[in-house]
Amino acid sequence: MKLVTIFVLISCIVFTLVAYLIPKKMKPYEIYVTSLFAALFGLFIDCILALKYKFYVLDEPGIQIPPLIGQVVLYSTTSAILLNFFPYGKSIKSKVIYILGFTLLTVAYEFVCYKVGFIKYHEWKIWYSALSYPFFIAFLIWHYQFFQRMVKKNSTF
Repeated sequence: MKLVTIFVLISCIVFTLVAYLIPKKMKPYEIYVTSLFAALFGLFIDCILALKYKFYVLDEPGIQIPPLIGQVVLYSTTSAILLNFFPYGKSIKSKVIYILGFTLLTVAYEFVCYKVGFIKYHEWKIWYSALSYPFFIAFLIWHYQFFQRMVKKNSTF
């Protein structure tokens, strides 16, 4: 088994355990929907940036099963962790600090992925990720809040 595959497998196990063990503020159906959305959104972005424009490649060129599984698991578990700890009732300053802190953690993890060889940059630079992640994180938060409003509006309870 390749080192990259082992890295992805261990990452998936660790992220899944963290997502499972953290105290949940979200309802199970909210976790399901937002995790599914995050996985689809992440795969969509990766298809455009990695497959179409070839800015980077995950593991090897083309679609590989271990990285694909890793993407789905990592995007979905990360969104559950991100959204569970987000300071919804706090000040804008707290929210911005949280988003920037989570961006820093995400960029650090991406750097580890780069060093292990899971991500290979072509045209992409890691600072592009640092600039992009706050927008992706804010979009996930917006999606979660939009979904909550939809459920509340259409609730028959």
